Amino acid sequence: MNPPLPAPFCRRPWLGAGALAALVLLAYLPVLQNGFVWDDDAALTQNPFMASDAGLRQFWLTADTPDYWPVTATTLWVEWRLWGRQAGGYHATNLVLHAAEVVLLWRLLRRLRVPGAWLGAALFALHPVNVESVAWITQRKNLMAMLFFLLSVDGFLRWRGEGAEGAPGRAGWYGFSLAAFVLAMLSKGSVAILPLVLLGIVAWDRRLRARDAGWLAPFLLVAAALTGVNIWFQGHHLGAGEIIRPLGGAERLVEAAAVVWFYLFKALVPLHLVFIYPSWQVQLSDLRWAGALVAALAFTALLAGRGWSRAPARRWWRGALFAWGYFCVALLPVMGFTDVYFMKFSLVADHYQHLALIGVTALAAAGWTAWRPRGLATTAAVAVLAVFAVLTWRQCLRYRDAETLMTATLADNPGSWFVQGNVGQLLGARQQVPEAMAHLEEALRLNPDYPEGHVNLGALLVGQRRFDEGAAQYEIALRLRPNSAVVRLNLGNLRLYQGRLEEAREQLAAAVRLKPELAEAHGLLSAVCLRLGRSSEAIAEAREAVRLKPSDAALRAQLQRAREAARP
Repeated sequence: MNPPLPAPFCRRPWLGAGALAALVLLAYLPVLQNGFVWDDDAALTQNPFMASDAGLRQFWLTADTPDYWPVTATTLWVEWRLWGRQAGGYHATNLVLHAAEVVLLWRLLRRLRVPGAWLGAALFALHPVNVESVAWITQRKNLMAMLFFLLSVDGFLRWRGEGAEGAPGRAGWYGFSLAAFVLAMLSKGSVAILPLVLLGIVAWDRRLRARDAGWLAPFLLVAAALTGVNIWFQGHHLGAGEIIRPLGGAERLVEAAAVVWFYLFKALVPLHLVFIYPSWQVQLSDLRWAGALVAALAFTALLAGRGWSRAPARRWWRGALFAWGYFCVALLPVMGFTDVYFMKFSLVADHYQHLALIGVTALAAAGWTAWRPRGLATTAAVAVLAVFAVLTWRQCLRYRDAETLMTATLADNPGSWFVQGNVGQLLGARQQVPEAMAHLEEALRLNPDYPEGHVNLGALLVGQRRFDEGAAQYEIALRLRPNSAVVRLNLGNLRLYQGRLEEAREQLAAAVRLKPELAEAHGLLSAVCLRLGRSSEAIAEAREAVRLKPSDAALRAQLQRAREAARP
């Protein structure tokens, strides 16, 4: 049956869509005043590909970027030409994308005949866990992938229609669904679980058949191929020998079960949300870890036992089984069986459950429709939405800028070496040197193998003219990350200042080999070659530096000096 929505929403779908969009705008209004946070610089403001006219070609046709998500990168590349360094434009786009995915989710839940579809979409729209995906510009990939994911599911349902798959006039919807899935995978690879979701949708209506392999195969091929591409990209840019989390199979299995319970708890009780959660230390001797796995298996068996039947009396249990299955499947890419780089700092993160959250909000809304008396149910629903809106508003304020976010995170998680290091870096940029050094030293105490911490501490020491101590920090960072162009750039710059020209040339030449687009390295290498009497090399390096950053006056001046030195 159709979802029991208020009559005006049924007669005028635009009214329901407008109400959802208005809720999103009101709850997320603070983000329009927010700036850039954490790695927005690497992804956007200091990303040379964004400013380059050749950026689109590099996103789509080269392996220069750390991830192959060219659809997301293309949107940011276009917006860079509209907003530049004005963060408000990017935040507004993220807000529009979130509103669009919420409206599409409502439409999709209605098509799936989920009771309380509008409420399910509204709960998702206002859920505080989603703030990290909306208020953090870099998480544009989450929003883009979700939007195309929902479009793909919608197209698939249209293709199936009310009758047999492939009915006349519906063949185009299958192609639309597959194309939307490709775009979703090119936005972010976590949507690779879509083929399993589609299989579950078919299994809801009828038993699976051998011929289902025919329509499923193209989706599986796309998922496998682009997942392989993304794994290769991350391995290619991670660096040889760098291990994110050295865990065995047994530890990862029990950890995966704990991940599911963690996200379910945050979905049901979205309090104390943290940008970087404390690290987990898995110990198989601690029975609580095994208990999480046993509980997950037992809960799944309970739902399967009661919800496997297609009898009308078991429809609620079937819905709960489907929602639980969807929730677990959607979390598969972030359960820790394979690692992404962010897991070096924290295994769990709010933005990881953006896709999975749909299962919880949809099931909660469906349950609300069975609540009697209806007046009490409506009051409770309005109260929950209001609480979510307030929590979301407050959470948005945490993302005002990098300093606000990291300071708040430090208060929640002072034992994080990563957060201590970031706060130290921010304070160092503000010339609060003693405070910055204290945080960096604490970060290195917590994690001596933190190369960025050594680099930032080294830079502060060099700024205080403690050159030997600074060089020692750079050398440690170089041992930890020998393929880092930034470390070699810093060390080469210091050696140039000290007059140790051959050492400077060695480090800077390595920096430009590792990262040819690093204009500063080319400029410094030009200065070294000039002092060594290698005028032709100095001119060539300066030309490349100016080509990469034509607006940089210092690099243009270096090119002029190199040309003058080459004149007879």
